[in-house]
Amino acid sequence: MATPEVRKLRHQMGAMVREYEGQFLRLEGQLLIVRAKAERAGEEARDRLTRLLADAEREAEAARELGRTALAGLERAAEAARTCVGELKNRMEEAKAGGPTVVAKGKAVVRRATIEAKAIRHGVRVGIRMAKRVARRVKKPKE
Repeated sequence: MATPEVRKLRHQMGAMVREYEGQFLRLEGQLLIVRAKAERAGEEARDRLTRLLADAEREAEAARELGRTALAGLERAAEAARTCVGELKNRMEEAKAGGPTVVAKGKAVVRRATIEAKAIRHGVRVGIRMAKRVARRVKKPKE
């Protein structure tokens, strides 16, 4: 499950990409309209629209370049995330390799503590060997 910060970042990135896409499509549509008007217009209007069209195309190219730069940044971010996930998987595998010994040690500690607790409940305050004997004696019913 993604953390709230990651969900928020993903939502923000998606919103910005959709907004960029919408603005860029709107810009390309306006350029098509200006080109069509420039072809139909008279000489004086054509010159003015041609200059306007050249400026708009430069701005559109700048927007395209910024989009490419943003995409390259996202690709680098995705690659960094992939690398991080790969390293995390490797560390998890290393931890799993050492895991069974830790679990076995933990079980042994719990077993010893249980035996000692049983012996203490019966009033015996001694080492683990004596506690085992007492715990065994307590298990056997007395006749």
